[in-house]
Amino acid sequence: MQHKRKTLALMLATAIISTATYAEEDQLELSEIEVIGITPLHGVGLPADQIASNIQSATAADIENSQSLDMTDFMNKTLGSVSINAAQNNPFQPDLQFRGFTASPLVGVSQGLSIYQDGVRINEPFGDSVNFELIPESAIASMNLMPGSNPVFGLNTLGGAISIETKNGFSSPGHSLEAYTGSFARHSATLESGGSDGDFAYYVTGAFTEEDGWRDHSPSEVKQFLSKLSYQNEVSTLDLTLTAVDSDLNGNGPAPIQLENVAGEGRESVFTHPDNTQNELRMAILNGSHWISDNVLMSANTYFRNNDRSTFNGDGAELEMVEGDDDDFEIDEALVDSFGQPITGESLGFGEDDEFLFAEGDDDDDDDDDDEEEELTLAINNTSTTKQDSRGVGMQFTFLNDMFAKENQLILGASYDKSDVKYKAQSEVATFTDDRGTNGTGVLLGAAIVNAQIDTESFGLFFTDTISVTDKVALTLAGRYNRTAIDISGTSGNGSQDLNEEGDTHIFNRFNPSIGITVAPSETVGIYASYSEANRAPTPSELTCADKEHPCALPNSFLSDPPLDDVVAKTWEGGIRGQMGNIDWNLGLFHTTNKDDIIFLPAESDDGRINLGNFDNIDETQRNGLEFSLTGKKDKLNWFANYSYVKATFESEFATVNGNHPAANDDNEGEFDVEKGDSIPGIPRHTIKIGVDYAFTQSFTAGFDASHHSGQYYRGDEANESDKLDGYNLVNLHGRYTVNKHVEFFAKVDNLFDSDYESFGLYGESDEAPGLDLDNNRFVGYGAPRSGWIGVKVSM
Repeated sequence: MQHKRKTLALMLATAIISTATYAEEDQLELSEIEVIGITPLHGVGLPADQIASNIQSATAADIENSQSLDMTDFMNKTLGSVSINAAQNNPFQPDLQFRGFTASPLVGVSQGLSIYQDGVRINEPFGDSVNFELIPESAIASMNLMPGSNPVFGLNTLGGAISIETKNGFSSPGHSLEAYTGSFARHSATLESGGSDGDFAYYVTGAFTEEDGWRDHSPSEVKQFLSKLSYQNEVSTLDLTLTAVDSDLNGNGPAPIQLENVAGEGRESVFTHPDNTQNELRMAILNGSHWISDNVLMSANTYFRNNDRSTFNGDGAELEMVEGDDDDFEIDEALVDSFGQPITGESLGFGEDDEFLFAEGDDDDDDDDDDEEEELTLAINNTSTTKQDSRGVGMQFTFLNDMFAKENQLILGASYDKSDVKYKAQSEVATFTDDRGTNGTGVLLGAAIVNAQIDTESFGLFFTDTISVTDKVALTLAGRYNRTAIDISGTSGNGSQDLNEEGDTHIFNRFNPSIGITVAPSETVGIYASYSEANRAPTPSELTCADKEHPCALPNSFLSDPPLDDVVAKTWEGGIRGQMGNIDWNLGLFHTTNKDDIIFLPAESDDGRINLGNFDNIDETQRNGLEFSLTGKKDKLNWFANYSYVKATFESEFATVNGNHPAANDDNEGEFDVEKGDSIPGIPRHTIKIGVDYAFTQSFTAGFDASHHSGQYYRGDEANESDKLDGYNLVNLHGRYTVNKHVEFFAKVDNLFDSDYESFGLYGESDEAPGLDLDNNRFVGYGAPRSGWIGVKVSM
């Protein structure tokens, strides 16, 4: 039995996880050596042929060979059913989509993927958002993309989970310095060092990246640091990981589709600016494991995570300053300063003799004599600060005892997470500069002032049991009980509105089951099928913006909170996989139904703020799809190809409002009926990816990856009344030349053919900024033009 324990421990340490270039292995080799961690705390793991889903994996070598900017860039170039969009138009702030579910840095986006780093869930507590620049790419040892509504991974695992393990000094010894430079004035340097002495090891990495950005007013800077101290003997492991990241990102969002054709403008132009996000992360994780006996492994972790986030967004407003008689204008009560006084030109410093007031541009009460009016388009500076402190513990026990004389692995686990969040937001009246930047006036909109305190607690109990029914059949049963409590206090509207008048704590409870079966009819073919359920609780930002009588501005304004139901996802998945000579292949189908999905429904604005609306449950949405992948390796050639079909649809009827839609008119007043079967915007239905690497000599390797993403509906066109955003194709090159074992040079070119493409679209208000005569309300997230970088890596 001791030999069995040591063998399993060795399998866990060495099977991190894929042997195929570019991580397209999908865990298809029917080998007992290929082991995958199936829980957030990886534990012993399972042989890949006993896992009833299509898992995609990557190693540190896969990510390095692709020369990707970060993990999202790597996943977008290589993994099936994955796409990203440029909602923010910053390379460090993409929306990552998998099977029609999203992980996004934007608060208010419906988050359907859970992300784990060394067993710790790193979705932010405030909005379940994910800031990918806070994950140091150089520290990633392995990454698993777990599909489906796997209940073991807890909250937000509606469409999948990403489980990341970081490097340690035992597995990643040596020292290296890497630096590169190139397009957009992007400069980057990364330092790594690791080593071991007996039972002890250390690992440390630091990275610095800065760029001006390819668009105007879009510089970014990211500083990353991770260190790990490790202890390991025959029966125990202990790792202390410290992470610190500071980022300063400018992503000025989509631009009107007509802007590039305006004289003096182009695809690099931005509509309004700035749109700045700054994150400061400090995180400590302590992980440990111990073999209690030959058949029982205990694993545990504890962590503390602090993320301070600040945002500044200069945007247009539905406000005008008009000279005239006070009696000619109706002043909405929301258009007052922070002391509750009406906003006038005098309050903005325009002089005591001026009688400027705010009114909507189409106000019927305005004086019809344009000659007696002087108009000035105004802006809004939306700012926020979010201070998030999180802590938690997790523990699991793995039992390897046979059951009914059959090989069996049972895992029992529990987790507890607690967070304290302080959120403050305000909207300041501003004026536009000549280049559509903003200057604040010092006058705040009283209705938009928020001061909130959010306390959350999440508790989970889970199990997963896999029994080898026969030598060719394995059955897995799993389940998890989730309990989430959210307590919201504070005020909005400059203290006029209590965020929790009833003093209630929102509590969500649910047990999610799953079952899976794998069958190996031959040594080279495997069949799998599974059913799973998972849920996510409404986020604090959703709970406090659900009152239809009082629409709020996403994500700045909050009101008292009527309840929302939690979202429940149910996934069926099945497929066949195997090996054919040097080729690994997978063909699978999936079907996911979301019950009580939460979406943001826009509402008409009466107070000059944009993006007003509410979060609400809709009865049902679906994601259906097909995945097909091939991976090959022979002699000097590595290659992969995959195709993904994702059909994401609304399956219940509801009404939505968008006065900016081209089909909006006086008859429908901008209201559209979404019908069953309408496509969810922002999700391409067809995705094709291929990649090739060839070793021309022992020193020189080069390759390419290419992708096709089909068209998608604009956000704001949930009723599918208008044309789609065009699909696009991309080709990227990369190469590496090894001088000797210490020095190598590398280079890459993205968007080789300099294609003009857009990966994101929405309907907005193109007349919000001055100096532009635009009448098309389509906004798009432009893709970057052709770009290249060259670098060097020195290893010791």
